[in-house]
Amino acid sequence: MSLLELINKITLELSGEKAKRTTSFLSLYHRIQASKEFHTALEFLSNELKKLGDENYQIHEYIADGTKLYSEWETPISWDIEDGSLQLLEPTKKALCRFSEVPESICTHSKSADFTAEVVHVGAGKEEDFEKADVNGKVVLTTASPRTLIERLAKHGALGVVAYPSEQRAQGYQEMIQYVGLWPNAENVEQSTFGFSLSRKQALELISYMKEGKKVKIKGEIRAELYEGKMHVLSTKIEGNKHPEEEIIIIAHICHPAPSANDNASGSSLLLEIYRTIKKLIQNGEIDYPERSIRFLWVPEFSGTIPWIMEKKEEDNFKPILCINLDMVGEHPSLVGYPFTFNKESISTPSFLNDLISECIDNVKDNPLAIEQGGWQFPWNFRIKPFAGGSDQLLFNDAPLRIPSVMFGHPDTFHHTNLDTIEKVDPTTLKRVGSVAVSTILSCCYEEKFSTEIQRIFLKGLVKRKGLFLNMITKELESLTHLKSNERNEKEYLIRNLLHSYRIFERKGIQSIDNLFTNLNTEVDELLKNELKVLENSFNALVKDLTEEIKDENTKQLIDKIPKRMWEGPFSGKKVYKAMSDLDQLAEEQNFSEEQLTKIKRLSQIMSSDYGGLMLDTINLINNQNNILEITSNLSLVDWKIIDLGVIDSFMKLLKNLEIINY
Repeated sequence: MSLLELINKITLELSGEKAKRTTSFLSLYHRIQASKEFHTALEFLSNELKKLGDENYQIHEYIADGTKLYSEWETPISWDIEDGSLQLLEPTKKALCRFSEVPESICTHSKSADFTAEVVHVGAGKEEDFEKADVNGKVVLTTASPRTLIERLAKHGALGVVAYPSEQRAQGYQEMIQYVGLWPNAENVEQSTFGFSLSRKQALELISYMKEGKKVKIKGEIRAELYEGKMHVLSTKIEGNKHPEEEIIIIAHICHPAPSANDNASGSSLLLEIYRTIKKLIQNGEIDYPERSIRFLWVPEFSGTIPWIMEKKEEDNFKPILCINLDMVGEHPSLVGYPFTFNKESISTPSFLNDLISECIDNVKDNPLAIEQGGWQFPWNFRIKPFAGGSDQLLFNDAPLRIPSVMFGHPDTFHHTNLDTIEKVDPTTLKRVGSVAVSTILSCCYEEKFSTEIQRIFLKGLVKRKGLFLNMITKELESLTHLKSNERNEKEYLIRNLLHSYRIFERKGIQSIDNLFTNLNTEVDELLKNELKVLENSFNALVKDLTEEIKDENTKQLIDKIPKRMWEGPFSGKKVYKAMSDLDQLAEEQNFSEEQLTKIKRLSQIMSSDYGGLMLDTINLINNQNNILEITSNLSLVDWKIIDLGVIDSFMKLLKNLEIINY
């Protein structure tokens, strides 16, 4: 059976309509991490598994008290809400929001409240904004995230917060209400308070009254509870009959407030449909029973995945192979816009996976069998992008598992707002994503069935990357004429050393095929080796006149430095994100020179895309073996553009000062 024949079998069975129907049910639940309603939603899914004949699923339970750490990650505090509302009393009377109508209108982890108070506008909610306003005993109106204001609210005696979207966030959607929260931990839960979330249109009305000199008074009520509770993860697996210890993991987070249809009721529902499809294909004899295990995980994002990983890593018979993360996978192309996105595995975990998924997408994008009657009828608009942060795949790429992990997702203006609703979910998109995911999983489940085809797919990818690599070298060589002597010397040395990192990258990809598959085609294997040899000859011809030695002594010492990790599990990034949120203050605290600050600012710009994907790539490459030159060279392969050595040096200085690494 060929990969295309497998895909056609999958598309005939997998139903985007069923996945959308499940999405509509899940979107009714207010699925905040470690809440009772989250657990109820998880029970709904476990009951669906039961209906499909699964009696082996597990619901894992972990502490949620705001104190417990799993690796470097802090657990949330459990929170449940019964009801809440906000009214405008002066200068006119009207209802502003009700939890029963718009669940996002009450900030998650709000304390119970019953108050009448004046509202004061503090803009972006910075310290100077608070100092300019008299907020004592009042409620502040701000575009700042409430979770960043707990200490500031307490310091200035504010009662609570009303958040609203910035002009950029609300562009085109003035009535959008954001999902925001306070998210206290055990250290600041006593200081924490309550919060509401209004639309920009509502906020601007209140601000207009204030500008007219009118007092704005509101009355609010919240009935909610913060407590030491539990959070839960649902898992099941189809156990392989030959290598049951080897697991292909497919994961979706189920959390977020109602409705959160695309983020991420869509991923959780599609995961259930993927389970049903694979079971049905096995039962109908359409495919052989998988030789490797397939693990299905429904989690509270990050907070549930971390303890599950740290628990599983202790098991001797647990050998994860790869991970696919489904996060926002049902967006309707015309109602949401943007192309669908496949974020590749990290540069630190090279394998055949990126190429295999790209091939599966190519076989699905125009496939008439992958179109639902009630869904989008046109070709699939998608893009393939580098590794991204922002969701659970980043936890599997990093230590302790370090496995190739990718994300299927979709940029979405409406995510984390009340406008993420079921009519924006498209059954054809669900069917296409599910077909790609299942075909990827099943082609990796057998030692021999698809081995030669996967070799050929990898060869096709290698040929494409070889062209991109040589094109990068040509462009970088052209840029040398504009550089000063020392800069030119450094860049020439970096260019000359790129081939070494690139060869290792491709050889690890080849090795990943050798590790999983048998009966490989020796002719394809020789073609792979020959392509690398041809590349080496072309590269050497291009760089023959470049320097082989760094002149600057400080740079010589820098490139040989090997950063050492000072953390065990997946990197949380909490310290780094906090430090880089105010770069001028960072420069003062860390004693950065003007040049280093400039490089850190450039780093912040580079790393802000794809939810900090390049920063996480950098972190993943810190493995106690790679030196600064090897880290920089590998990062230059992500977007086929040489990364400034000074930028990486400045980032390493920041990590060292934050006690994240040492040398």
